[in-house]
Amino acid sequence: MIQNIKKKAFALKIEKRAFINGKYVNALDNDIIHKVSSIDGRDLSGISSCKEADVNIAVDAAKKSFEAKIWLDKLPQEKKEILFQLADLMEQNKEELALLDTVETGRSFKNYYFDSIPKAIQTLRYFAESVDKYYDHTIPPRPNVFATITREPLGVVGLITPWNDPLVVAIWKFAPALLMGNSVVIKPAEQSSFSILRVAALAQKAGIPDGVFNVVTGFGETAGKALALHPDVSGIFFTGSSDVGKKILQYAGQSNMKKVGLECGGKSPFIVSKHCNNLHKAAQVLAKNIFYNQGQICSAPSRAIVDNEIKEDFVKLLIEESQNYIPQDPFDIDTEVGCIINKEQQQRVLDYIEKGKNAGAKIITPCDVDLKHLCVLPTIFDQVDPESSIAKEEIFGPVLVIIGVSSMREAISIANNSKYGLAASIWTNNLDEAHQVSRELQAGIVHVNSYGDDDDTVPFGGIKESGIGKDKSLYAFDEYSYVKTTWVHLDTI
Repeated sequence: MIQNIKKKAFALKIEKRAFINGKYVNALDNDIIHKVSSIDGRDLSGISSCKEADVNIAVDAAKKSFEAKIWLDKLPQEKKEILFQLADLMEQNKEELALLDTVETGRSFKNYYFDSIPKAIQTLRYFAESVDKYYDHTIPPRPNVFATITREPLGVVGLITPWNDPLVVAIWKFAPALLMGNSVVIKPAEQSSFSILRVAALAQKAGIPDGVFNVVTGFGETAGKALALHPDVSGIFFTGSSDVGKKILQYAGQSNMKKVGLECGGKSPFIVSKHCNNLHKAAQVLAKNIFYNQGQICSAPSRAIVDNEIKEDFVKLLIEESQNYIPQDPFDIDTEVGCIINKEQQQRVLDYIEKGKNAGAKIITPCDVDLKHLCVLPTIFDQVDPESSIAKEEIFGPVLVIIGVSSMREAISIANNSKYGLAASIWTNNLDEAHQVSRELQAGIVHVNSYGDDDDTVPFGGIKESGIGKDKSLYAFDEYSYVKTTWVHLDTI
């Protein structure tokens, strides 16, 4: 039984210094990031605010470790055993990691402890187990000639991770990057650095050599930019907004044309057909996936496109389900939804809500709940213009728009009329409709009669302004390597 969550949270000893070449260090200028908890206003200041000079030191350490081959030349079995050990250490420290993320992001402890942290550990084990089962190729033999096609590590890899699910996304990136033989420099979001700094010490304890695993904390516009521009970084991989993703592409081009992987924003459609036989289940799944983390999920289904024949019945069910996601105390073990990340994000969401009302959309969810923390209530808009800002732009909050349609052709057209293409869903019990709609939806992942369901064996990533490349699955190994052809001509016997 988990007890005294809040007391344990206040008793945490939090490491806030960067981790470079096997040591925790302050920024060279001793600058720090100032911020407060969205839960209770507690002062969380003190994270090292690294700049270009600090990034240079971290990249240099990573480059030297790569060139020395202290990690690169370890056998796949050795790398596997070390990452398995890291997974075990994370599991032993699961409560601490969940507390660190709860304190810093305001997301519910229950969600971190029972869902997010276990998923991160599971993903680490998946990649570790996969590394010696991922093979290169040879071409069909011919007289006196053979060729091999191998994947080679990039070298020094920069990883810029988001604040909404800190360790899951970090492991999506650093596990395959390390297993391919790279050395990494991680730049976590300034809003969520505590847990990855703790993992850095666990990685060292597990046996990852100094210089191979580095964490440079700081702001995106300073530390993140310096990492993306660095000429000795051979790959930069980012999860965050599409606007910043575009800057990452520019930085890569301005520096050394480094390899780029981007997982960016979304405005994912959730289509409910008149042939859906289980509207209650559809409403449950939609409410959970748009509201469970205050809507702070890039793939959240923020557009419900519903056939007018069943819209009234569906909306009633959806409003009822939304009330299961009223924000509460994040430290309460029964709380499903905690806080929004900070005051700035709360205001951004509230501004969009005002835009929606000013555009004529109607809020149909209750608004009379007294909130004690920094949160936004589940907000559902009906009578929404598909071309309005709340229907087109990523809000990254618990805001859902409902758009009624008269045909599936209209639903597909509205769903694809977006600059994003991360995820989508079609709910129908008509097999022909399910197959045809899933083929036509422009998204990196399409769910049929589900949403958010996947595992580590399938890739995650979008198209259009939702990004480039894939996280998760064996496809992730391709991201952190380049393909080399070796053509061998043999002397005639």
